[in-house]
Amino acid sequence: MARLSREDRQIALGRLQAGQSQSAIARHFHVSQSTISRLWVRFQATGSVADLPRAGRPRATTAAHDRFIRLRHLRNRFLSASSSVQALPGPHRLSDQTVRNRLHEAGLRARRPHRGAVLTRRHRQNRVQWGNQHLRWTVRNHWRHV
Repeated sequence: MARLSREDRQIALGRLQAGQSQSAIARHFHVSQSTISRLWVRFQATGSVADLPRAGRPRATTAAHDRFIRLRHLRNRFLSASSSVQALPGPHRLSDQTVRNRLHEAGLRARRPHRGAVLTRRHRQNRVQWGNQHLRWTVRNHWRHV
């Protein structure tokens, strides 16, 4: 179900005060009747339809720190999180996991360069020999059956 915007909450409150039923208002905004009921109870308790403040752990990094971490890793994609922690300016030390979380939020994921199979001299000789043996093959007579 959609969350009501601040403007929609104000409109719903006006309709409630005008005497319209909670069910009719809920149908109009495509929300459940309990959403309108909670909105009305909150208005009666606080005198406002604004969201209540929420608790949560404060972020360990500022927006500037987040940009620094992101840019540092964009410039050198093979940096480790621990090396970024050591280079980060500021009075307190962050954890490696915090740096990984900020990189993840920025859309940067851990990647390793692809390394193909190691070919020995014998492998290369066998490939050249096979290529020379099949040099004269044609699509019509030979490759069609592969």
